[in-house]
Amino acid sequence: MVMNPDGSGQRNLSHRTDPSNSYPAWSPDGSHIAFISTRDDNTEIYVMNADGSYQTRLTDHPAFDGFPAWSPDGSRIAFASGRGGNSDIYLMNADGSRVTRLTDNPASDGFPDWSPDGTRIAFESNRDGNSEIYVMNADGTGLGRLTDDPAVDFTPAWSPDGTRIAFTSNRDRNANIYVMNVDGAGLVRLTDHLDDDGDPAWSPDGSRIAFYSDRSGNRDIYAMNADGSDVIPLTDDRISYFAPAWSPDGTSIALSSKHGDDLEIMLMDADGSNRTRLADRPAPEGFVAWSLDGSRVAFVSTRDGNSEIYVMNADGSGYTRLTDHPAVDFAPVWSPDGTRIAFYSDRDGNREIYVISADGSDLKRLTEDPAVDFAPVWSPDGTRIAFVSERDGNREIYDMNADGSGVTRLTDHPAWDFAPIWSPDGSRIAFVSRRDGNYEVYVMNADGSGVTRLTDHPALDLGPVWSPDGSRIAFVSRRDGNGEIYVVNADGSGLRRLTDHPADDEDPIWSPNGTRIAFVSYRDGNGEIYDVNVDGTGLTRLTDNPGHDRDPIWSSSP
Repeated sequence: MVMNPDGSGQRNLSHRTDPSNSYPAWSPDGSHIAFISTRDDNTEIYVMNADGSYQTRLTDHPAFDGFPAWSPDGSRIAFASGRGGNSDIYLMNADGSRVTRLTDNPASDGFPDWSPDGTRIAFESNRDGNSEIYVMNADGTGLGRLTDDPAVDFTPAWSPDGTRIAFTSNRDRNANIYVMNVDGAGLVRLTDHLDDDGDPAWSPDGSRIAFYSDRSGNRDIYAMNADGSDVIPLTDDRISYFAPAWSPDGTSIALSSKHGDDLEIMLMDADGSNRTRLADRPAPEGFVAWSLDGSRVAFVSTRDGNSEIYVMNADGSGYTRLTDHPAVDFAPVWSPDGTRIAFYSDRDGNREIYVISADGSDLKRLTEDPAVDFAPVWSPDGTRIAFVSERDGNREIYDMNADGSGVTRLTDHPAWDFAPIWSPDGSRIAFVSRRDGNYEVYVMNADGSGVTRLTDHPALDLGPVWSPDGSRIAFVSRRDGNGEIYVVNADGSGLRRLTDHPADDEDPIWSPNGTRIAFVSYRDGNGEIYDVNVDGTGLTRLTDNPGHDRDPIWSSSP
């Protein structure tokens, strides 16, 4: 989509939907998997056979329908929906018929989960000012609050024997897994890590809990004993995974995977092996990059069967496919003069940096190393390209001449350094590093010297973006329990919080004149685009629709 800075004049340039598939839920007999998808232009609940075949739409409403949970006898599905004006818990038959509303509150209710005997439903709600765990009878009566803490408690999961409920909470600053008795007593913290853990899912025999964790620097699936011991990783391949769900026989785990903008349902053995893609739908078009003169847009699309780089005019005309290869081509970035596009591809067996002319000619491979090279970023004068590489055993920041020569390692630390972004004058590079034990924003000179830590907080600080004049940096922080937008001076002083909402705000991007910042917010239950003055005033919602809007990019032409 493209729109005017005030949110008006929205136009669909690619005329494609966002077919994301996520949050799998097994039927009790293991024959079917319910899930959510945006393949029909808004988020709906679908069901498919356990092998991924015969995908059928169960809900059909302009509002959000999501987070399905099967009743223990397989006859009904509880789910969250915004069809009543806000997110509430609903119930329907397993074929999608006889939809019944169970909760009716101005606040947001979500993530239902059935008790094993089918008599009660646990769910999360912010009806008392912040997200807590509640339980009710399966007909919506007998509401009771189980948790009571100023922090956020969410994603409840009943144990198979019905005696305990696992859930996610950030009551100790970052998200961790907790368990409690079904009356709310006996609270025990199961995970204790500086990075987020979430989405607990019990194995059918109740002995293990699968969950996602960011502890490796990537969102992966782990499993642990029900007492929190014996934590082992099940995935580790640089794709983000979340929302694990054990098969009823305990041999498989369905999960959501996120690779760029491609959100899909995967299936793997309980030990993490043999991963298979189930809800195999085309990935959405994404990774939008404007040319600096605002006349053209580069983007990624799978419209021809796999991930390729395309370019079009700013009005949506003139589609041109630039790359044509069975492998994945990803993350295009325009050169400052608009004549070339850098991207990364695994066409030669591993992820490398390539450059191509804007008309699709003169493809050239810039890096050649057995390790992974990715995330290219042009210097403002177009003579250098910074990128991230694992060639020295962990993620470090490198740069090279625009022809691939003169590769130089800029950072050298055992921890991960990544997400480089040049200052507008090309003299400095901001980046993210874990070198002090958690993710913080740093800045260094363009030659790698003068590394300075700009943020200092136990929570995650990510996604630095320079202001057009190079004096400030916007970033996302979870220091307040959820993602918020902050701005700091380029020397680390003058920290200012711009957004303040219980929902996540992320992906900040400066307007070309430096007076406003656009970002994505989930404060309305789905991703919408907002913008705000750089002092935090003048918050404006720019998009308003049931689907997810994300990846805002300012055109330089207005």
